[in-house]
Amino acid sequence: MIAYLSGKVLKNYIGKSSYVDILVSLGIGYRVYVTTQFKFVEKGRDISLYTSFQVREDSQTLYGFSTEEERDFFEELLTVSGIGPKTALSILSTYSIKRIKEIVLEGDSKLLSKSPGLGLKGAQKVILELRGMIDFGKEDIDSKSNIKLIELKEALKVLGYKGKELEDIVKRGGELLKKEDMSIELLIKQVLAL
Repeated sequence: MIAYLSGKVLKNYIGKSSYVDILVSLGIGYRVYVTTQFKFVEKGRDISLYTSFQVREDSQTLYGFSTEEERDFFEELLTVSGIGPKTALSILSTYSIKRIKEIVLEGDSKLLSKSPGLGLKGAQKVILELRGMIDFGKEDIDSKSNIKLIELKEALKVLGYKGKELEDIVKRGGELLKKEDMSIELLIKQVLAL
């Protein structure tokens, strides 16, 4: 497995399938596919990438990332049934890891489906399968409170709340959860009583 590459940039290509060609030693170069968010380095300059080597029936392809976290998240996306390397790269080209985690937590399949090549059903599958796997650390999201706020928002929508009124009630719910952890049922009662 090739997990990391370091060498000189031979060529950069930005397009539908963005890549960088890297000379790693005399006479040996690799083509590494990258996200459109990738910070390209000028030809002839040194570059280092974390890589994911994907072997398929008809190809052997390297995908490159600026950070180990990005590479590991790419590989986590590949565990979702029906998501291949190109789609996983497309998702990471469309959104940052932090934003993807937020979208998964919010269950916003419509927003996630804006990633080229994913589609609504694929986005729903990603959200369903990743929800239990993603580590929603404190540095990214206070997931317990966020999940309750999302549930609160959905319940209020069913009750007919919308627009600014809906947002104000959800905001009050967030303030209540900062003071005290409570069940979603109690939270709904509390915010509607205010």
